[in-house]
Amino acid sequence: MTPRGKPTLRFTPNTWILVLSLIFLPLLIGLGIWQLNRADEKRDLEGQLAQRQTAAPVALQSVKSPAAYTRIMVEGQFDSDHTWLVDNRLRDGRAGYEVVQPFISDNGNRVLVNRGWLPASARREQLPEIKNITGDTTIFAEVAYASDHPMLSAQSDTENWPKVITQVVPSVMAQSLGEPVADYYLKLDAASTGAFVTAWQPINMSSSKHTGYAVQWFAMALALIILNVFANTNVAQVIKHKKHRQ
Repeated sequence: MTPRGKPTLRFTPNTWILVLSLIFLPLLIGLGIWQLNRADEKRDLEGQLAQRQTAAPVALQSVKSPAAYTRIMVEGQFDSDHTWLVDNRLRDGRAGYEVVQPFISDNGNRVLVNRGWLPASARREQLPEIKNITGDTTIFAEVAYASDHPMLSAQSDTENWPKVITQVVPSVMAQSLGEPVADYYLKLDAASTGAFVTAWQPINMSSSKHTGYAVQWFAMALALIILNVFANTNVAQVIKHKKHRQ
């Protein structure tokens, strides 16, 4: 206190608060910066996606290694004798399967095609009925590449068809098929021949969500700084005295 009773700002360290802040403050700031970097990456991806999805479809035979999200047109036939059902796929909160079949193009090459989602029945052993497409057809789709997940598998426990799997990996599924397939697969357009329920979500989290998470991390860092100010100084007493004099 000053002679007139006015409190002076003092630093009175709270050891526990300081130690926790030294640990968590860099972590919170780092997480915020990481989310901002992810937001930048997603903005670039969103731009590429918008450009490719609005472009006219190209014939599959004219490209050797198409980029992800490229719109494709291909003529040929579905191989309805070989079907994979990708399990644990949700649409509007309901469980179901995504139907994947080989497509044999007119030049004899095979590519896996995800035809979309079908609901699962109440009994797990009862698989959905699949309306197969026979004869020559033209399909429109977008290119997708497998994202390996350590907890999911493209291998099935049964030798019979259809085979139930939990992720699409063309290299693994080609072994079950006994035929080579492209290293990518196709996701059918909603209006394309043979499509079931599509509603594809090419980006699992938008750039705006990443930015929102960054704001949350930075807000927590700011809250921790404010906590330090009040826990390690008598600033609350100074503010209270100032308000009292006013």
